Amino acid sequence: MKRLKFEYRITIIYFIIGGFWILFSDWFLNSIIQDINILTEIQTYKGWFYVFVTGLLFFIYIKRHLKQLRLTEKALKTAKKKAEESDRLKTAFLQNMSHEIRTPMNAIMGFSSLLADTFDDKTKLQKYSEIIKQRSHDLLDIINDILDISKIESGQLSVNHHVCDLKALFAELQTFFVEYQNRMGKQHIKFSLHAFNDTDQHLIYTDKVKLKQIFINLISNAFKFTNTGSIMGGCKLDDNKKAVFYISDTGIGIPFDKQQIIYERFSQLQQNSEVNAGTGLGLSIAKGLVSLLGGELFLESEPGKGSTFFFSFPYKTVQPLEENSSTSKLSKFHNLINKTILIVEDDIYNAEYLKEILTHCGVHVVHTSLGKEAVEISLKQPLDLVLMDIRLPDLNGYETTIKIKELKPLIKVIAQTAYAMEDETQKAMDAGCMDYISKPIHKDHLLTLISKHL
Repeated sequence: MKRLKFEYRITIIYFIIGGFWILFSDWFLNSIIQDINILTEIQTYKGWFYVFVTGLLFFIYIKRHLKQLRLTEKALKTAKKKAEESDRLKTAFLQNMSHEIRTPMNAIMGFSSLLADTFDDKTKLQKYSEIIKQRSHDLLDIINDILDISKIESGQLSVNHHVCDLKALFAELQTFFVEYQNRMGKQHIKFSLHAFNDTDQHLIYTDKVKLKQIFINLISNAFKFTNTGSIMGGCKLDDNKKAVFYISDTGIGIPFDKQQIIYERFSQLQQNSEVNAGTGLGLSIAKGLVSLLGGELFLESEPGKGSTFFFSFPYKTVQPLEENSSTSKLSKFHNLINKTILIVEDDIYNAEYLKEILTHCGVHVVHTSLGKEAVEISLKQPLDLVLMDIRLPDLNGYETTIKIKELKPLIKVIAQTAYAMEDETQKAMDAGCMDYISKPIHKDHLLTLISKHL
């Protein structure tokens, strides 16, 4: 557009100068040339010169416009190609999502319907319950992938630095993937995580949750493409205050020309392949999280031999602290006995689930599905803690918490919500909640969280 405006300015200037030349050139030439023949010849040359310059400018103008049109056409074709590719990938992703969601749902619904018929057969009951539990985890992983990529794309993820024990993290991952191997039928693959050389330097200041998720995504990806051999991981803390981690496998490997597209959203290396089951978002999420931590993710791979993913980011070391005996006390949940907890939950099944967990620990449970009733109960009964759902039929959880805290400032409130966005969590904290727990709620996580605040 700027180029066109420039051309317009040049054209206008040319016509203005040309107009003055036509109007005053005859007067000027007559004043300096007396010979009529010479004057006539000059007038002829003058006319041809003006025609030539006009034609030349017109030619340049048309040529530049044609060039601009070709560039615009090329850009439109490129944009169209990208849009078609994006549409194709999204269509493939949605088709894959349909398969990935329906597969665990089929097992969950199918075996749930069989539970009533096999209630007296404890062996089958345990088997079916375990299948339902495993497939529920699979379904939750799919949902989490979709939510995570959405939050990364919209910039809603923030980094929360805490002390991270890398030895403990590796132990958690080792336990997690032993169960994962059993579930996926890949017990024959050797899996190990190696710590660093400096055994004293294992505490760093970083976002443990995001670091763990990066590892889970990369290791899960390795298992997906590895049928024999081993998967190994490790880390090293270098002198430049950078933590360098790696995950190496003996899987199918990745061709060099495909090593960049594997990070693209909605893309998979082998679409419609049983080997490549999953959302196709794992590596994209891992790359986004590594970038969020201020690092980079890179790959070394050879087809037929395997792949190694490296990622690194800056870190701060933390001095080891003396072991705190309170951790073991929290795990026993003795401090919950005879406590009174108000459950504010409008879903009867979720409320029943929470009741079962708490009553088994000796907690006296009070339940309501309405925010207004929760405010009244907090006035009439002495409560040790409130488990507050956010989405309620009358007052929402934020409003209910504010009203309860106005009447009983010292009462402890924990938000329990299905909302996964960070701004919703901040709203709960601003309303007066001291902590929050996201649905689906795991029993041990819930009890540990409540124990911490009582």
